Amino acid sequence: MNEIKKTMEERKKYLLKLKVEKTRATKNTLKGRLRISCHGNRVQYYWRKGPEDINGTYLKDKTIAHELAQKEYDAQIIRLAEKEIQAINKYFNVYPTKDIEEFYSTLHPERQKLLLPIMETQEQFVANWKNVTFVGKDFSKETAEYYSVNGERVRSKSELIIADYLEREGIPYRYECPLYLDGFGNVYPDFTVLNIRTRKEMYWEHFGMMDNPIYAEKAIQKVATYEKNHYFQGEHLLITYETQNSPLNQKNLKLIVDHYLK
Repeated sequence: MNEIKKTMEERKKYLLKLKVEKTRATKNTLKGRLRISCHGNRVQYYWRKGPEDINGTYLKDKTIAHELAQKEYDAQIIRLAEKEIQAINKYFNVYPTKDIEEFYSTLHPERQKLLLPIMETQEQFVANWKNVTFVGKDFSKETAEYYSVNGERVRSKSELIIADYLEREGIPYRYECPLYLDGFGNVYPDFTVLNIRTRKEMYWEHFGMMDNPIYAEKAIQKVATYEKNHYFQGEHLLITYETQNSPLNQKNLKLIVDHYLK
């Protein structure tokens, strides 16, 4: 239910911003209203400058018609936004201070041990997710050795940067956990990551030698295989790229993590 509240809060922010923009846009617009008359394929525009002006003045110039139509549209948008904001405020006023899902965590630990909650607490869910066992890819003797802050071996400096950043930001991940893709077999995504808030699992591939044509071609084919299995970028797949002249940087990592994993 926290997701619903978050969605409503984001919607309210959007509506408040929209209301400000549209209020500013209608501040110095023309007075009166637009009347449109249609006769077959013939359309005529009239400017009603006041309530008593029933027919209005015929407009040869569509510029005024556009301005009047936009003003009326914006005014209606403001009214609709205000109604929706009021509804959201009312929702927050009557919404319980605690979700049903959160009730279990308020109980004494000894009582919790006797219960089967309607869903796992966030801590339980994350712990169970982290405890999944799997067999990753082997490292060859020629593979350089890089170890993350939690002692886990990875294959490159860039993967080390990603692993350490995820660990520092508290994002649970599995390194090279196998994933079966139809038409390809098992692949080993560089990282399988978890958005704790939404409990959504995503796969993160980092392609670190995109200036190598052979490597780049294989990367494109791999992404296409993900897509054939309905893993699309931004939905269940995260992709970062790198070349010698454009190395991975933590500013990009922050943008990705903040947008998809928090």
